[in-house]
Amino acid sequence: MHKYFALYRPLNLFFITLAQLLCAYYLDPYASISSLIAKGILWLILGTVACSSFGYWINDFLDKERDSINKVKTFDISTLPTFVIYLHLFVLVILAVFSGLMLSPLFLYINLLTLFLLSLYSLILKNIAFLGNLLIAFLSFVSIFMLLFLFPDIDYALLFHFATLAGVLTLCRELIKDGEDAEGDRITGAKTVPIVFGTSTLNISVYVLLIFIISFSVMSLYHQSMYFPAALRNVYYSYYLLFILIPLYAIAVEVRYAQDKHQYAKLSLRLKYVLATGILSILFF
Repeated sequence: MHKYFALYRPLNLFFITLAQLLCAYYLDPYASISSLIAKGILWLILGTVACSSFGYWINDFLDKERDSINKVKTFDISTLPTFVIYLHLFVLVILAVFSGLMLSPLFLYINLLTLFLLSLYSLILKNIAFLGNLLIAFLSFVSIFMLLFLFPDIDYALLFHFATLAGVLTLCRELIKDGEDAEGDRITGAKTVPIVFGTSTLNISVYVLLIFIISFSVMSLYHQSMYFPAALRNVYYSYYLLFILIPLYAIAVEVRYAQDKHQYAKLSLRLKYVLATGILSILFF
């Protein structure tokens, strides 16, 4: 049963939910629990979770052959009857549409576009070098930044910082996962980055992206520092240095020499850890 629930990527959904909740509450100076609920935070989270789950299910359904090579120990979605899979997808679409309707036409359009793009990703784009990776990173950015449309009092610069951090780190993880899954991609004919351009190009791309996000974060700290008194500012700087910047730099150094599946798997896990510490840094505000 736990392998079935793994199809939903519960840890990823938890991170998405936590990031949206913390950004909405801590980055809006006028936010309260009651105001978040009144403005529709629960519908926003439900829609985001439904869209994300739809993406996981349709990707696993359409990518059974590759996953059977790359992820031997995961739940085999092909053991489920086809109508059960379609039923899951239908329910998730209904939840995404209904939650959008409960918010506004804008969020309905965002959810519908997200469902369409995730379907397109699973059918075509994930097999095109860089394009599929960029799409998933963009959707990760949007999942945070769209809070501004529901909570206009959120600090724009802070929200942009955390949305960019999520988007760029997601892009790095997607590229690293391509390196991890290169064997299955090669066998099934997928044109992912390591297959088309080689692991050296993949490693350099991730390295450049990580150096960019480190530099971006350092520059962003100036704006963030205005929110803290001197004592707390030093604590925040220490946290950011120890749990975000140094780990990112260590990953950037190591990814340049990554070659095999196990190395990429470890780097992917460490990036997920930095995503978690990045989300938790919102608590300082």
